[in-house]
Amino acid sequence: MSAWEKRVRSLSLHSVEQNMVLGARYFRFEVLAMEPAADPSSMRLHGAVDVLEEVGMRGRCVIVLPDEVRVALYAVHPEEGVPEVVWYDRTELLPARS
Repeated sequence: MSAWEKRVRSLSLHSVEQNMVLGARYFRFEVLAMEPAADPSSMRLHGAVDVLEEVGMRGRCVIVLPDEVRVALYAVHPEEGVPEVVWYDRTELLPARS
């Protein structure tokens, strides 16, 4: 398991901060439903506390690694309270960072 996968799977203040310093970006889950031409920055979670609050309230978020090719969907199953991480490779890139 890569260091990225370990930090993504153990969603903590420290791991999120560390990922952000390394260039990972976190978004609300709804970013996946946006039109391709839409600007995803309105769905971006800018701080580690924002990420943990989003996951605490809604149980999920999207994590884009710095190369923008690997994306993780992080979700907590409400019944069991167990997190699940699903990785997929993007075929298109998000717009440049803002």
